[in-house]
Amino acid sequence: MSDPAVWPSFTIVIPTYQRRALACEAVGALARLDYAGAFDVIVVVDGSTDGTARALAGLKVPFALRVVEQANAGQSAARNAGAALATGEIVLFLDDDMICAPDLLAEHARSHAAGADAVVGEIPLEANSPKGFLTEGIAAWAESSAQEAREGVAPGPFQIFSGQISVRRTVFDALGGFDCRYCDGKGAYGKEDADFGVRLLARYTVGHNPRAISHHRYVVSPREYLRRGHALGLADAQFARAWPQLANELFARNHIDRASTRRVIRPLARVPGLHRIMAVLAAMAAWVVLRTPWRSSRGFLRVFHAVRMVSYWAGVDAGGGVPDATSARILCYHAIADHADDPVLRPYSVPRARFERQIAWMQRAGYAFVTADDLEACLAGVIRLPRKAVLLTFDDCYDDLLDVARRVLAPRRIPALAFAVTGLASHSNEWDQRVGARPRRLLTWAQLRELPALGVTVGSHSRTHPRLTTVPDSQIDGEVAGPAADIVRNGLPLPRHFCFPYGDCDARVRAATARAGYALGFGVAPAVANRASARMELPRIELRRGDTGVRFWLKLTFPRLAFQLRWRLWGARLRGAVGRRIRPIVWPALPQEGGRAAI
Repeated sequence: MSDPAVWPSFTIVIPTYQRRALACEAVGALARLDYAGAFDVIVVVDGSTDGTARALAGLKVPFALRVVEQANAGQSAARNAGAALATGEIVLFLDDDMICAPDLLAEHARSHAAGADAVVGEIPLEANSPKGFLTEGIAAWAESSAQEAREGVAPGPFQIFSGQISVRRTVFDALGGFDCRYCDGKGAYGKEDADFGVRLLARYTVGHNPRAISHHRYVVSPREYLRRGHALGLADAQFARAWPQLANELFARNHIDRASTRRVIRPLARVPGLHRIMAVLAAMAAWVVLRTPWRSSRGFLRVFHAVRMVSYWAGVDAGGGVPDATSARILCYHAIADHADDPVLRPYSVPRARFERQIAWMQRAGYAFVTADDLEACLAGVIRLPRKAVLLTFDDCYDDLLDVARRVLAPRRIPALAFAVTGLASHSNEWDQRVGARPRRLLTWAQLRELPALGVTVGSHSRTHPRLTTVPDSQIDGEVAGPAADIVRNGLPLPRHFCFPYGDCDARVRAATARAGYALGFGVAPAVANRASARMELPRIELRRGDTGVRFWLKLTFPRLAFQLRWRLWGARLRGAVGRRIRPIVWPALPQEGGRAAI
């Protein structure tokens, strides 16, 4: 690193909103940077009306400064906008209240040269921050966070702070940037950095450099601090739905197990409107205290913090609450396309637009999409799931699935589980064609290999799609264990999940599934999966073309009731058609959910 020619180029991105003086000071501090490589600065003014852009444009600085204005959309959108314009090899994100040390870029560069794909530094309180109980509490938090890193603990998602983090531009682009749903410019606040950290840590190396320092000029008012407490609770509830495996750690950091939280804080938070009254009173008291000799009172800090925690837990409850469910709805789809002209596939093809409306409705209704691994961990008692947990599954892997994953699921960060039929050289639905269906293409191996990067896990659905209960003992292992070998041989991870064609299985098939090493087996039944469900025959709610409107809502909300109403109506029609005498003969033979002839 002694040769300046090898120092990487940086683009520094600073989002700002309604902080003209502070933003100007933060940018001015960058003039003191001592860095041998090239760097430029992009400031994204996120809808400010205080003249920030004009003031920044008037600064005289010894580096290239670009000021970009956008309508207020939140910090995440501002950071993403700045990164989209970056030209440096590495993007360094700084908040507008960070006053940088002169060697900040050099320290980040050293960590990247040592192999890091992203680097986090330290953000101690800046000396000119207003004095008082609030800033002293923030200083203590910053020190404790830094101490965790200094003790050699590898950075986790909750140690990723977007106030100072550098990321290789190629890495940032590959991850898709910050999730704008956490900070939308309308008061939402928090957890966009932890969400980014989860995705970052899953694929790349993150380093911590304690010598990379930007001092935090903390100017948040007590009133705003309390408002952020409620907004952070909402964000944490959203984060817990997105990443249920981290929910326990997240809420443990917010003292969910403390007696005071259980007995006082959370009960107060559940009283409608009380947190707002407490916040107003606490903000008024803070305004008085900060103007007295007791402005650094630790006693008042404890009271103030307690009020903030009431606001926080009120936000968590408003956002859907702490994940405490031990069950999930597993939805079974087939083709996401309009096959109205196919006599066999028509009932099991859901048009793309209808599928998108169903996904949008579930999101608005508070359903949380989980992964198969999340479900497996929940059933094993390791984690709990959000109260409205949903696992999306797709049988057969028709060729429409790749585009659905790319354009519908991935942009919404919705995970899914797809079951591939692995032994058909034609890559088509040969099992359907034998009973009159038109040929439909299945995903090729090259296309299947694209799914994991889009959040879709590939599982097994047999080699040739037979009714496994009719397969001879000599062939059962080939149909059950064989697909796992095919999937691995074609460059995909070893599958842990198996889906029974037609939802058809018995004790012999379940034993073969367990013997093959699968963690979970999936059938079809109108029920919610929970810890009492058989691991090798988990129920899935099958969604068909006709499941629209109230029928979709009923099937999703009360699957067993929807099933009973369906067959009771069919039974009534049967009585009218053939009379009472033959009904006892035919009724027991009515097909169960999933007991169909072709799909």
